[in-house]
Amino acid sequence: MALACTVAPLAARAALAPANMPAKLLLEVLDVGGFDPLIRRDSAGKITRRNLSFRTAEIATERMVGQLELVEGAILAELTLTWLPKAGLRSLTMYNARVIDSESIRLAQQGRGQDYDEFIAAVESTHGSLRLVDAQQTQVADYRITERGVVEWKRYTA
Repeated sequence: MALACTVAPLAARAALAPANMPAKLLLEVLDVGGFDPLIRRDSAGKITRRNLSFRTAEIATERMVGQLELVEGAILAELTLTWLPKAGLRSLTMYNARVIDSESIRLAQQGRGQDYDEFIAAVESTHGSLRLVDAQQTQVADYRITERGVVEWKRYTA
């Protein structure tokens, strides 16, 4: 009986999210190379293709690795990536997001003449928004994933 009293509080504490776990995560990146709201899996459920790729400055790579490792497996209210190409501010926000897996590819450190590192990640989310802001307007592409696993898009100008 004493053993059950000792084990139960430990198990309950293990289920709690760490105190330093953010509810939202903002990643400022150089560029997003690709995004698909769905993670591709094989018939056994193994991830066959990650659904998010982005680049970051070499100086930010270690910080980004730490942030992604901190939130891996946890559900975030929001995971947002922002980047600023010449055409104007871009942002991708994924709601109820869970980083399943991520990997960094250290191109800047491999002597290949690149001044950036790349990340690929598998991120689940229930819905989200891609925003493209220029001097005249904001273009928005919202998505949501249905219960059947189908992506529905709604595009509009804000």
